[in-house]
Amino acid sequence: MLSLSLISLLCPVVLAASSGCGTRLPSGLTPGKSTTNVTLSSKSVIGNITERQYILHLPSKYKASNDEALPLVIAFHGQQQPARSMEVISELSNPDFNPNTIVVYPEGMNVQAPGVQWLGDPLAPTSSVIDDRIFVTELLAHLTSNLCIDESRVYAAGLSNGGGLTGLLMCDAELNKKFAAFATVAGSFYPDSSLTEPLFEKDCVRSLEDRVLPYMNLHGLNDSVVPYDGSSPTPPPFIPVLSWVESWAKRDNCATNPSKEQLENGSVAESRWRCNDVDDVVVHRAIQGFGHGWPSRKNQGEPFETLRNGPTSWNATPYMLDWFARWSL
Repeated sequence: MLSLSLISLLCPVVLAASSGCGTRLPSGLTPGKSTTNVTLSSKSVIGNITERQYILHLPSKYKASNDEALPLVIAFHGQQQPARSMEVISELSNPDFNPNTIVVYPEGMNVQAPGVQWLGDPLAPTSSVIDDRIFVTELLAHLTSNLCIDESRVYAAGLSNGGGLTGLLMCDAELNKKFAAFATVAGSFYPDSSLTEPLFEKDCVRSLEDRVLPYMNLHGLNDSVVPYDGSSPTPPPFIPVLSWVESWAKRDNCATNPSKEQLENGSVAESRWRCNDVDDVVVHRAIQGFGHGWPSRKNQGEPFETLRNGPTSWNATPYMLDWFARWSL
């Protein structure tokens, strides 16, 4: 049986236009612009109906007639990082990097303490209080019914705690079917012993069977917030980055020995796994001297510059978007 990813490479791309195609574009949305504080009613706060917020960026190539399906990236911010900050530092809305992909920046929440965060962190409420996977399910349904989205080209990207939520979407047997590929940057993944409820290990131990799941992981070797080796000066520990990546390569039935290359004058060690005869299904960049943050040439201001140990010689965003474009459901 051919994998879904292999089929997508061998066959012509067929757009899976969402139900929103051809409807009137909702008021307040403008191609080439980002709209902040967009809301939808959500059941993700268990037992309540709550307004959840997100930023919506329509690329300049989006048609005001709302009748041409484009790809979608959902980008999850880090802990205590507003969605607007995620848009600024990732530059996923930058037309020089992204001329034709819709980007949505959801905002996390915490009903038990100030600030924003996502399920999957030891400090976050458990899924019996807030389950952000419900929010993502609702968000996808909301977006596809109002916008013209190619549902075969929906992607998830997450930074830090947002990378952790991206990991939980990867682990969810129903939700992961809605995404063509996933990417995490400085993602935080925890052994179940570090959490008050089992999440990453419990839901990720099973085989993905015939679903090959493309995954990109970018992580700094000098990350002091989510250490590469998983150790932490203050409990709890993390799942070591390479262990997490290799576990996905194993689930994807990849070759045990990835191809390896030193890039960016030796500052990036890139590993690429071939899975079911398809190249680069799992990709990992270990970034020498880099800390906790989003790799880019642009100065991002504080606290991001201190956390990440300054800019890199390359931009993660076009690299990620080019890789996303290889995959469709």
